[in-house]
Amino acid sequence: MRVSSLSDPRVMDLISTYFVPVLVSRDDYQRTPRSEDEKAELLRIDRECARRGLKGGSVCVFLLAANGDLLATQRVQQACKPENLLPLLQQLIAEQKLRPRSQEAIQASAAQPAAIAPSRDRKEVEGPFLHIWTRLDTGPNYGLGHDRVALSVAQCQAFLPPADAKPGTSWNIPEEITRPLFQYGYPPFPQWEAKDCKVQKGTLKATLAATSEDEARIQLEGEMLLKFPLGRPSEGYITARFVGLAREDRKKQTLTSLMLMSEQAEYVWYWQGKPQLRKMRIALELGP
Repeated sequence: MRVSSLSDPRVMDLISTYFVPVLVSRDDYQRTPRSEDEKAELLRIDRECARRGLKGGSVCVFLLAANGDLLATQRVQQACKPENLLPLLQQLIAEQKLRPRSQEAIQASAAQPAAIAPSRDRKEVEGPFLHIWTRLDTGPNYGLGHDRVALSVAQCQAFLPPADAKPGTSWNIPEEITRPLFQYGYPPFPQWEAKDCKVQKGTLKATLAATSEDEARIQLEGEMLLKFPLGRPSEGYITARFVGLAREDRKKQTLTSLMLMSEQAEYVWYWQGKPQLRKMRIALELGP
């Protein structure tokens, strides 16, 4: 869901405004054992799902009231699509007559941001990391590809608006900034070598969507054309259209979050002169 519903601005706004999001992994492998309270709560939710005939499971969205009552569920197979999750959230907000949370409450429940790049006035040093995930949606399942790339101060600054910019102001992220990042958009095949890839197009446009004394919100959209040879220069290409969001701490003049995603990327390779198409998803996110 990270590269689909949880990258959709409409879903993100509803969740942060009306709900307190909590991620719980059902995967216990090589993890710290759960507390007895956590085990009991998960068991209670599972039993409530079974009693009421609601869909549940290990990969599922559970919507609970403040007192713990189970209100609704939606399996990730459906919830990963914004057009499925958004109506469910809107319906629940209306039925339960939920009120928007205050900004103080939203900030108090938010995860702490990762260590961020130095301000514009500091010298060039290594900044935070950009995580790149790729996944094939069709054909054999090769799992999830993941790369972690350190961002320089210059790369972080390229996403920040001018200090006097007004909402609606747009600027292009230079391709010398985007190309080294899009180079990691290759499919998760055994040949995981970014150096074999060549970005033939890597455009990214930023638009200042909203600003306050403390924060600026930036909308992002762009396109990528990546040659992924797999041994022969003309064998494969990945095309993708990206949308995303970024945030700036206006007081510190630093990039505090960045997320880009493409749900309809395509990987095309050729067999006996005929194109073979596979759908892909690509996500990029700022993190530690």
